[in-house]
Amino acid sequence: MKTRVLAALLAFPMASTAVLPPIAQAQAQISAPARATHADLVRLYDEFRAFVAPDMIDGLPDYSPAAMARQYEGLQGFQARLKAMDDSSWPISERVDYMVVLAEMRGLEFQHRVMQPWKRDPAFYSTTNLGFGPKMHGAFGIPQLPVKPDEARALRAKLNAVPGALKQARANLTDARGDLARLAIVQKQVEVNVFGELAQAAARLQPELVQPARKAQAAAAEFKAWLESIEAGLPAHGGVGKDNYAWYLRNVLLLPYTPEEVETIGEREYQRQVTFLKIEEHRNRAIPMPEPVTTRAEFDAKRKAEDEHLLKLLREGQWVTIPDYVQHDPEEGPYQFPFDRDPSKPGLFDPPLNLHFFFQAEFRDGLPLRAHNLPGHMFDGLQAARDTRPVRGKPRLFFVNGLRNEGWAFYLEEMILQAGMLEDRPKTREIDYILGAKRAARVVPEIRMQANEWTWKQANESLIARTPKWMKPGDAVAQFDIELYLRQPGYGIGYYMGKVELEKLLADVAMQQGEAFDIKAFHDRFRAAGSIPISLIRWEMTGRDDEVRTMR
Repeated sequence: MKTRVLAALLAFPMASTAVLPPIAQAQAQISAPARATHADLVRLYDEFRAFVAPDMIDGLPDYSPAAMARQYEGLQGFQARLKAMDDSSWPISERVDYMVVLAEMRGLEFQHRVMQPWKRDPAFYSTTNLGFGPKMHGAFGIPQLPVKPDEARALRAKLNAVPGALKQARANLTDARGDLARLAIVQKQVEVNVFGELAQAAARLQPELVQPARKAQAAAAEFKAWLESIEAGLPAHGGVGKDNYAWYLRNVLLLPYTPEEVETIGEREYQRQVTFLKIEEHRNRAIPMPEPVTTRAEFDAKRKAEDEHLLKLLREGQWVTIPDYVQHDPEEGPYQFPFDRDPSKPGLFDPPLNLHFFFQAEFRDGLPLRAHNLPGHMFDGLQAARDTRPVRGKPRLFFVNGLRNEGWAFYLEEMILQAGMLEDRPKTREIDYILGAKRAARVVPEIRMQANEWTWKQANESLIARTPKWMKPGDAVAQFDIELYLRQPGYGIGYYMGKVELEKLLADVAMQQGEAFDIKAFHDRFRAAGSIPISLIRWEMTGRDDEVRTMR
């Protein structure tokens, strides 16, 4: 489960081993100052970030072949300028910033050379911001009506742009893939229903929005019908290919492992989690599993108690500094997947309850998932919003920070178990291991899909079959996860590999410091490094550049 904080960070995909085309002559002549400084890096980075968004024409992002060719050529100029900077004499902290900029530029390179979602992925043309995954620039949320007059005008303009965006999509999708088209068909049906619900609400509350909402609904329905007419004849697989995936792990995520090593680690962790689960189940065999809560009031009360208990344990146990701004949010509510927002489906608490995998866990005891989300993702988002550093304080592009963020959040799930915070909650310990096994079961499906060895259906079946409990065919979590791991490489492996990297760093620092090691100080230093790849945090915290040297 994720928080809304991460949604904005997934607007762009990632990159491969192919040789770059020649750089335009004018750009090849651009060079960095003879003695480049960190300030020069910041100026280049600010230019690059302004450059990343596509050009807008008549309120629509331009993903035409000509526009994308221009952007790719411009990217090569930025890369040449960065390469010309000599950072060898800079302090490690500034050299880390250089690597962050390099990784993000490679992320845009990967988008152009490999991912090309504007050509390959019909789900990229999501006009509404209904969930995670790469999506077109300018995707918007659907507000509750009525809204203020200026907000209504802005929403009307966005709705009026939907038909044009989807018309452009049909022209651009010259290399669409079957799995990606099938996922887009499901997505578009949700949009059709959402636009329809908006039109109905507008008829009662803001009539000027009815016609734009109906036009957007019709355009989404037409796009869905077009995809249905072509999907059977499209190439089945939607992955990036084995070699491209390996390049991406090392050069964009800055992960010092090959896909084969990742798979070996993932399988070992899966076996470990299932073994410990079975030991825990035997230990608690006389104790019944708690029943899920059945009402929103029960859920809210349970979550409040869990959040306050968890933060108290972390603070009093001196595990990590938890600022006062990290606290229970009564407005957060249950996390909803895009499918959950489909108005054609029953509400979450409408009987009979149809709980997906994560709700099966959280509605019984949410402490492990609250560790993931509250001192995990929510803390990350709140801290990032207060980070004013010119490179690290920016929201990361192209999932460069994905393994760090998911690794920290998942690490906390197991940490609270190992720290003894669940000693008085025996069945919660089982839930913790069930969650861990499920996260390990994600690794092979992502790798096989990205290698184009498995289809989405095969990957989905594997995740369901290997999750020890509470996951059946059609489970919303399995549906959502496997779509995300196909459309955003690195996400499925990110939980475990991020945690593995964090644990490796902890061991390095602990052995360097010996008896002086303090886990609270370690956690605080780790977090202070910012939302960047853990291999870079390792360089900064230990002084060891053995991994980073291989990634330049």
